[in-house]
Amino acid sequence: MLVCDIGGTNSRFACFQQKGNNLLLESAAAVRTNYFFPFEELLNALKEQGSHFDVHQHSKFVLAIPGPVTPADVLSFPNIKWTISKSSLKNLYPDTEISFINDFTAQAYGCLTEATANALPTISADQAQDDIAIVGAGTGLGHGTLKKISESAYAHIPSESGQIPFPFTADEFEQQYRAFIVQKTGIAQPVGDDVVSGRGLAMLHQFLTGKKLEPSEVAAEINAASETTLWFAKFYARDCRNYVLTTLAAGGKLFISGGVAMKNPFLVDNNSFRSEFLQGSETAKNVLAHISVSLIQDERIGLFGAAYYAAHIAAAD
Repeated sequence: MLVCDIGGTNSRFACFQQKGNNLLLESAAAVRTNYFFPFEELLNALKEQGSHFDVHQHSKFVLAIPGPVTPADVLSFPNIKWTISKSSLKNLYPDTEISFINDFTAQAYGCLTEATANALPTISADQAQDDIAIVGAGTGLGHGTLKKISESAYAHIPSESGQIPFPFTADEFEQQYRAFIVQKTGIAQPVGDDVVSGRGLAMLHQFLTGKKLEPSEVAAEINAASETTLWFAKFYARDCRNYVLTTLAAGGKLFISGGVAMKNPFLVDNNSFRSEFLQGSETAKNVLAHISVSLIQDERIGLFGAAYYAAHIAAAD
């Protein structure tokens, strides 16, 4: 099977074989998402990295896309200059079963694979049950949940929580920062995507220091004790806390993914994150006490999740 995890910066591809219940990663490749136009040109460029990346060579092709999978034929995505026509792609590869899933649907299913084997625990807890949530800041902000429905089966709950207005407090600093985002971007109501993401990290650093840098440049300049780190950790934790209170009311596991924290673990593995995550009413604290938090360190999690979907979910439909 061939799987694809499309991101705002990079698009990753991998070939898997299914051996019983195991998924064997045979080969992987990555290309710059916006370097090619249209999407079909990206697929043609991918074939140059090996014939095994030719869609024609596979019976299944799963695309994890950075946005909702709607009934519309043409899918468009924030931060990406091309679109995908479902019908055109299926006409181009008539002998391949093509599936479209949200990128955090893939990331959620990836939590059931070896991609979490080396996850870094940041908050330990006694879980009341095995439900799973995942939150990840990258080019944008993604969310997903798996609810356990039987001993071996999970139901996925898709989310576009990154589009909810970000819950700034009445704190003077936070209100000044919110006004700064509005002024600089023209966005009347900043959402999670604007605050907890790579561009959110860059915007926060600019507000605090006056330096306008790319997210990677900010990450290279800050450390665990930086003011930028402490405030970004607080905002990241707040989004995570609000999401798990919505989805893991009986307890479970929260995994953090996304390039921002994977490349810079100190942004979430700190006391500012832990303190903010555990704040709330007595009811909230009782729920949060049964939710563990771990940082995924394998950037291939979306690929493993897409392969899991192809092997176990699409095959059952």
